[in-house]
Amino acid sequence: MNEQENRTVVITGGTGGIGFQSALGIAKTGAHLLITGRNRQRGEAALQRIIDETGNGGVELVVGDVSSIEGIDGLALALVERVEHIDVLVNNAGYMGSAPASSDDGLETHFAVNVLAPWRLTRALLPALKAADDARVLNITGGDKPAAIDPDNLQAEKGFRGLMTYQHSKSAMEAMSMALAEKLEHEGVTVNVLFPGRASTAMTGSMSPSALPGFMKLMYPLFRLLFKDDGGKSAEKAARSTIWGATSSELDGVTGRYFDTNAKEQKLHPTAYDPRVQDSIL
Repeated sequence: MNEQENRTVVITGGTGGIGFQSALGIAKTGAHLLITGRNRQRGEAALQRIIDETGNGGVELVVGDVSSIEGIDGLALALVERVEHIDVLVNNAGYMGSAPASSDDGLETHFAVNVLAPWRLTRALLPALKAADDARVLNITGGDKPAAIDPDNLQAEKGFRGLMTYQHSKSAMEAMSMALAEKLEHEGVTVNVLFPGRASTAMTGSMSPSALPGFMKLMYPLFRLLFKDDGGKSAEKAARSTIWGATSSELDGVTGRYFDTNAKEQKLHPTAYDPRVQDSIL
């Protein structure tokens, strides 16, 4: 506990869903915690709940939007104005849309939020990470089991497929993370990928039939049943791997790895380790 109280942890998208439950669990360790979110009102409500339930007065809210380069850079600046060092950066914020959309920078939105944002935010916060002893970056993936990456379809160039486009962006994020781990190893910063597992959240709750490709639209009622509101129970369970990743000494010095919902090391799809695929993403 005393060791955790001296740590500073940043978690993006920490105001709802799995991110909120992760923040709640990390706050219970006594760490200095900064949660980020786009909506100030929702963020302040989440902040107060975390403080009330954990008694940790060292929790702060930083409002920011990672869907654009300007937003990412602005968030990074706001964070470094609050803290001198960051021991753990949890890139948890994610996006899953039901229709084609582009960011303010003209990028496909899944790629912008799920791939570019964790890359750019980590790079922008590198001085604060290097100022800590043995800092770690945790990139939170999603979807199903690790899948193949098509370098020619990183921004849905071959057509928007809803849930499959989301899954593909997370696979691209996994490859990006492996490349980032190698780049930052000599800086004393580790990078690993964590999979929380399925949970009922605002993101999954907003999924419409158009998010499902082809014949899978017929399974929409089943998806609704699987992801029905459960009062945060599944999100709390899914957050366990993130909490472990942020607090466990088992990850000291460990980099370039992938851990499943049970915090067990697994292998990503071979394409995630392919330098040619990684170069196409970066």
